Amino acid sequence: MYFEAVFNPSENLEYSTDAHSLAGKKIAVQAGWVIKEGQFKDQECYYIPNSTIGLIPVCDLEELKPLPFIKWRDLLSELGF
Repeated sequence: MYFEAVFNPSENLEYSTDAHSLAGKKIAVQAGWVIKEGQFKDQECYYIPNSTIGLIPVCDLEELKPLPFIKWRDLLSELGF
């Protein structure tokens, strides 16, 4: 599924510089998987396709809501991915 959310990176996960540049912005994400180990164990995670950001635990996303594919694709394009 396709979603939009406001990215609010926590200090519990080391994100790349690219990720920190998206802090506080609305981002386009796709549903990922359930994290199997570590401090975010059993949480859902999401990701931005074609990016170097990696997994994003659901706790670092605010206002998460599903989007139709066309709107999601447009938002992803606005982000430069």
